[in-house]
Amino acid sequence: MLAKLRARCPAVDLAALPWRWRPVERCSRAMTGIALDLRASRSRAAGLSVIVGVLMLVIKMGAFALTNSAAILSDALESVVHVGAVVFMYWSIGFAARPPDANHPYGHGKIEYFSVAFEGGMVVLAGLAVFWEVGREFYRGHQVAELGSGLWLSGGAAVINLVLAWHLLRVGKHTGSLALQADARHVLSDVWTSLGAVIGVALAWFTGDPRIDLLAAAVLGVVILVTGARMVRQAVAGLMDEADPQVLGRVVETINELREPEWLDVHNLRLRTAGDETFIDFHLMVPAEWSVKEAHDDIERLEARLLERLGRAGSVMIHLDYPKAGEVVSATREPFTVAAATKLKAES
Repeated sequence: MLAKLRARCPAVDLAALPWRWRPVERCSRAMTGIALDLRASRSRAAGLSVIVGVLMLVIKMGAFALTNSAAILSDALESVVHVGAVVFMYWSIGFAARPPDANHPYGHGKIEYFSVAFEGGMVVLAGLAVFWEVGREFYRGHQVAELGSGLWLSGGAAVINLVLAWHLLRVGKHTGSLALQADARHVLSDVWTSLGAVIGVALAWFTGDPRIDLLAAAVLGVVILVTGARMVRQAVAGLMDEADPQVLGRVVETINELREPEWLDVHNLRLRTAGDETFIDFHLMVPAEWSVKEAHDDIERLEARLLERLGRAGSVMIHLDYPKAGEVVSATREPFTVAAATKLKAES
């Protein structure tokens, strides 16, 4: 993103910009163009996921109609869920792109976590439906039909989904979209369930024992449940602003790179992510005799470099501290650590 910004707006001195609310007003034409590029990429990927999801649903339901296979039905039920989930994801990506407003000063990016939670919950329901169907078929006496045709259809669906998952993951990482990355992992799990269905159907076909098909469906049900639970866990972590150790490490590393000898301490470091944007705040302790200008120049430089280093939009808020009366804090050459920087200190 920064490379694109420099190419589109070469006259801008990035290090000199106070990027508290990047990218809304600073070099607006260039940043708006980049934002539109990212949104368009996400929308195209989400739209493709909807189209392919509908196609996969038709193929898998057709395979089930031919075979009456419980394993293939398990795979098809997940596709039903996937179609509903990606439609919600498509809407959420557009909603997340809305700029901050008076009611949502941090933007609308958190909606992507709701999208992931919705998709994960639907996947869990699909897993439970698989177990219901397995139990029902076991009680009724399970019979299968044209397994050969089902094998080819399920295998073809797995290949198509594998290509889709790779594309969604690539676009999701490039644009920083959690919803696309979660959908990619869901599609990838769909690949494994399709392969599991193929294996179960093949074994039932070769052995002539339809109970193997039910066993394969039950195993796929477990896989689907675990996948859904992981997606819900990821969404909850985002909604609860769970700390990202990697991002925290990069923030502290950048602070150490720019550190002035007079900086005494860094503490109360916190960060949260909402869609494209990362919001960072921490306390920086400097000598009490520093002028406002000295402190201001340092924190402006630090704010700009932190966002540039992370390669993300967002804001940085630095609260200045100084040693209180009777408090002795000596400057040290030891680098600041994540453990020390994230330690919460109550203000007196």
